[in-house]
Amino acid sequence: MGRLAQGERELLEPLMQRHHRRIYRIALAYLRDADEALDAVQETFVKAYRGAARWDPGSEVGPWLTRIAVNHCIDVYRRGRRVGAVADPLAETDHDARAADQAPSPERRVLGRELAERIARALRSLPPQQRAVFVLRHYDEMSLPEIATSLGLSVGTVKSSLHRAVHRLRERLEGLRA
Repeated sequence: MGRLAQGERELLEPLMQRHHRRIYRIALAYLRDADEALDAVQETFVKAYRGAARWDPGSEVGPWLTRIAVNHCIDVYRRGRRVGAVADPLAETDHDARAADQAPSPERRVLGRELAERIARALRSLPPQQRAVFVLRHYDEMSLPEIATSLGLSVGTVKSSLHRAVHRLRERLEGLRA
């Protein structure tokens, strides 16, 4: 990172190769749009390059990049909400291939789409910090200490944010259990 801060651009490529998949998963889980997620990945690495001089050599690069990505996704989400944009649920092609092999009936597809929309709305309704913690925990499967490091929070704050997020989602999704 220090050499990157000194302008050695060729070091950006190995950094991107190492972290782009994880950053993309986080962005996709947060933004729910593949194109926006790709834009967020690019913007994350642009910001990392520009801010390389501010990176703390005593910390790991992964959590630092995660924090940049989450903050960028929060900004994108807020801008979209101000404009009144509605996020679409993930496309059927983004789900597990095993589910696609079963060829659900048209009724089940409509119910599934409605369910996905309701879950996406419930997730969007969470405050940014709770949403970030929930997404990192359940979509990117990060540990609580990793989330704390990535977001610059204490582990206790991460635990309480996750608890509140799960509680709010349960309230908003009440009645969905089969």
